[in-house]
Amino acid sequence: MFIDYSTKLFGIIGKKISYTLSPAIHNYSFEKLGINAVYLAFDIEEEKFDLIVKGLLEVGEGFNVTIPYKEKIIPLLEGLSKEAEEIGAVNTIFRKKGFNTDYLAVKSLVLEKGEKIEKSLIFGAGGAAKAASFALSSLGSEIFIINRTRDKAQELVNRLTERGYYAKVVESCNFSYDAVVNSTPNPSYIPDECIKGKLAIEFVYSPLNTEFLIKASKKGLRVINGLEILVRQALEAQKIWFGKSLNDKEVVDFLYARKLVR
Repeated sequence: MFIDYSTKLFGIIGKKISYTLSPAIHNYSFEKLGINAVYLAFDIEEEKFDLIVKGLLEVGEGFNVTIPYKEKIIPLLEGLSKEAEEIGAVNTIFRKKGFNTDYLAVKSLVLEKGEKIEKSLIFGAGGAAKAASFALSSLGSEIFIINRTRDKAQELVNRLTERGYYAKVVESCNFSYDAVVNSTPNPSYIPDECIKGKLAIEFVYSPLNTEFLIKASKKGLRVINGLEILVRQALEAQKIWFGKSLNDKEVVDFLYARKLVR
């Protein structure tokens, strides 16, 4: 990588993100695509968030956003895509405009699995849960939310119902559904009895084979792992930034070759 006056700045904005694979994915992609850019990780404490992010948005071309800032960053942006505005969460930025490529990733990956999803149980109510809820709703699924903080779950349900989707807060999983989603940072949060249906979707990618996915596979569910979502949303971000991207397999093969996946 050769950095000069014309090199564009991209990066990921989050907190406690030493595990992130995003710099590896994007810097590899930039090199392969012949793009003069560098991608860095910005690990930002909450008390300095506004100060640092305002500066980054002024000098940077594009960013990804991860936990815990997918919602907090919205007031600092100058505009939102239709999907990001509807969802209320942003994970990709291009020239101060927010997008949601988590939504695009989940929707496309579920379609590729070919399973008809009529009811979905989602654990969590943050930015990832919002993206998954809207993606699955757009595919015709009813949404059921379990979250430690009921008020936050109700806010997500209200957001979905206001836009014409069926959604409900639940306290247990004693009903039938087709997809179960972990959008929390803790896969062990999902009780064994809730791991059922046709499809398990996991946002955590380190480790790749989480406790949740191992149990789901043993029970015969098809799975979408966190690495699939990570890579797909990254490539969707590249399409927004440059109008082109590598393919999923090439990026995943690179990560395995560099022993970056565990």
